[in-house]
Amino acid sequence: MRIAFVVHKFPPESLGGTEIYTWSLARALARIGHDVHVFYPFWVEPDAAVPARLERDGIHVWRALLPHQQENAARQFWHTFRNGAIERQFTQFLQEVHPEIIHFQHVQGVSARLLELAKAIPTLLTLHDYWFFCPNSQLIRPDGQVCGGPQWGLNCVDCATVRADLRALRYARPLVALPFVYRNAYLRRLLKYVQVFIAPSQFLRQQYIAHGFPAERIILLENGLDTSRLQEAGELPPPPRRPHFGFLGSLAWQKGVHVLIEAFNRLPPDAAALTIYGSDQAFPDYADSLRKRARHPLIRFAGAIDYRETGAALRQMDCLVVPSLWFENSPLVIQEAYAMNVPVVASRLGALEEKVVDGKTGRLFPPGDVDALAAVLYDLIMNPQQLVEMRTHIPPVVTIESHATLLLDVYEQLCRGEPVYQSTVALPAFTPET
Repeated sequence: MRIAFVVHKFPPESLGGTEIYTWSLARALARIGHDVHVFYPFWVEPDAAVPARLERDGIHVWRALLPHQQENAARQFWHTFRNGAIERQFTQFLQEVHPEIIHFQHVQGVSARLLELAKAIPTLLTLHDYWFFCPNSQLIRPDGQVCGGPQWGLNCVDCATVRADLRALRYARPLVALPFVYRNAYLRRLLKYVQVFIAPSQFLRQQYIAHGFPAERIILLENGLDTSRLQEAGELPPPPRRPHFGFLGSLAWQKGVHVLIEAFNRLPPDAAALTIYGSDQAFPDYADSLRKRARHPLIRFAGAIDYRETGAALRQMDCLVVPSLWFENSPLVIQEAYAMNVPVVASRLGALEEKVVDGKTGRLFPPGDVDALAAVLYDLIMNPQQLVEMRTHIPPVVTIESHATLLLDVYEQLCRGEPVYQSTVALPAFTPET
């Protein structure tokens, strides 16, 4: 089958969760003999000699080359969901490749109109976040509170004006809301060209349904994980004398790393260790504030690591902490931790409640609650046998190979013109033991 993926970024230039998942899925399908093509935008400096097409890992990669250029705020906003240059290159891509099916992974910063340009081809779209009704994709307000949705664009005005330091515009909210109203209506219209939506978590699925998206077209299916780059978990070690906790992810405010550090500061100085893995390049001021907050002697900042070193980092942990302050959808890092038999302490928020079963595969705490997180960590320190017991309840992860096999069934149903419903999906979404 000739399969095309469309994504906003792609490895090796970008290694976010969506990109790694798309890359893993494309490679898995190519390994079993399918003709796989990936289309994504690639910004280059003027006159740079960058190939638009290449082959990697058996995948045909098509870069839509775009020049780096300064843009005003209005044009930047427009280009988050429309881009004529990308649309023209995508039309050429369709004419040359003739895909039998197109699996859209993300179109933020690409062009949502690609959905319409592909209307003659069976299409499906994986929902990786809330971008189709939330311009910043995370449903979190500048004050750190989770957001209930756009509210006809009025909440988007509050968010955008604070982020752009244009607070005076909030006094003209109805007028300033119009671009956001147009954006959301435009995206909603284009989504009619998608036959099937895939939601990796029940929480995300319900959010889209609550915002008016068709429930019967959204199937629940956990993303698959490429376990080949992770070490085998091996035998369960004895209860640790000094538990080693870890954080692995972006050093961004919404990830709640400051909450973890403040909670860890309250623990006895020799009771446990904490290693924080993450780059400080994206938000250097926030990263600097984290180092200033860290007063516990056994907090260590290990910096960014190569994605291929994730398994080695997790192998050093007795427990992963995911203290997020936004509605996480389906964090790749939790799948990776479970693949390494590492329990998870997480915020009781969004899809994290689905991924972590409190007292079984980890522990949950109220988001942003430093006292509650400190109490959970202290309890695990004082009763380390809990960590060993939790490992026995961690379910096997969905591998990228089994996930690809399931998706092929969905692809074939769509190519035959058959409707795809949750009941037609052969494998269940990820479900931890309860």
